[in-house]
This record gives sequence, C-alpha cells and structure tokens, in this order.
Amino acid sequence: MQLSFGSLVQMFQLEGLIALGQIENPLSGTLERNLEHAQFIIELLALLQEKTQGNLSAAESAQLNAALTELRLLYVESLSGPSNPPERA
Repeated sequence: MQLSFGSLVQMFQLEGLIALGQIENPLSGTLERNLEHAQFIIELLALLQEKTQGNLSAAESAQLNAALTELRLLYVESLSGPSNPPERA
C-alpha cells in the first residue's frame, strides 16, 4: 500500500465505520458500536480538514468531505436508532 493523504482519510473512515457498527471489527469479527469513539474520529477528521484547508488537491478535499459527511450522517442515525448495531445478512 502506498502512503498518501487518501490512505490516511480512508483509515480513519474505516475506524469510524467500525465504531458506528457499520462494519465488523476485524479483531473480534463482530459488529460493535462505540459512539464516543465514533465522535472522536469525526472530530479528528474535522480537525484534519481545518488544518489542511487550502493545501489539498480537489480530489483529496472531496474524499475528506465525503468521509466526514458519511460518518456524521451515520452518527446522527445511530443516536436516534436502536442501541445495538444492525444485523448483517
């Protein structure tokens, strides 16, 4: 894997999706929900966005915006949804 800004964003996005119970935790093999950690990841990506503003390519900026939008929407849904992660078929 080549190191890039996109890889960093993707790493945090995946960690956020795991914390939101959207994908299985690769260590436990189960869906878990940790909204406190998800909120931390969202705040971390928002800080990254703030500190890199004006220094990213259009593609990097779009990727970061998309990751933040997805995680924020899923976080809000998690707050109003059931306390257990959804079952996967």
